[in-house]
Amino acid sequence: MRGRSVTRAASLAGDLGDLFWSLGPSVSHPAGGEIFARIYVANVTDDDNQYMLLATVTRGGSKITEFPIRVDGSTWFTVGANSTVRIPSSMEVAYTDVTLTLELYERVSNEATDSVSTALVGYLPAFPGGPGTAIPDLMSSLIMMMMVIMMMNMIMKTMKKKENEK
Repeated sequence: MRGRSVTRAASLAGDLGDLFWSLGPSVSHPAGGEIFARIYVANVTDDDNQYMLLATVTRGGSKITEFPIRVDGSTWFTVGANSTVRIPSSMEVAYTDVTLTLELYERVSNEATDSVSTALVGYLPAFPGGPGTAIPDLMSSLIMMMMVIMMMNMIMKTMKKKENEK
C-alpha cells in the first residue's frame, strides 16, 4: 500500500504518524459523486496519539474547499501506540478535474504529519456524441473496432450460410 499516491510535503511534521489510502493516483469521478476509500492511519510512536484527517480540494494550486473526515462522529480520533487503524470513508466531492488531498494532523504538535493525493478526473465520453462513461478515448476506439469486426464476421457467416443453401 505504501507508495501508492503518497505525497510528502517538506512542511510535514514527520515521524508522528503515517497515512495511506486505497485510491490510486487518479480516479474517474463525476462532479457531486461519492468517493469511497479505505484510509489507514499508523501511529509510529510509543504513545497513544490523537489525529485529525483534513480533506482539501484544489485546482491549479488554488484551494476550492476543505473539510474534516469524521471518525465515529468526531473530528479527532485516537490511535494506540505503534498501531494502525482502518477507516472506511465516503466523501462527496462536488467538483471534477481537481486534486483531492488528505492530510493527517497530530493534535499535540497541531501539524500535518503526512498526506496523500489523487486526481479526480471527469468521465470521458465512450463514443462521440454518446452518453458519458469512464472509458478513455483509446479504449473507446478499440471497443468500437472490435464491435465492427464482430458485426462483419456475423454478416459474412450469414452470407456464407445463404450461399450454401442455394
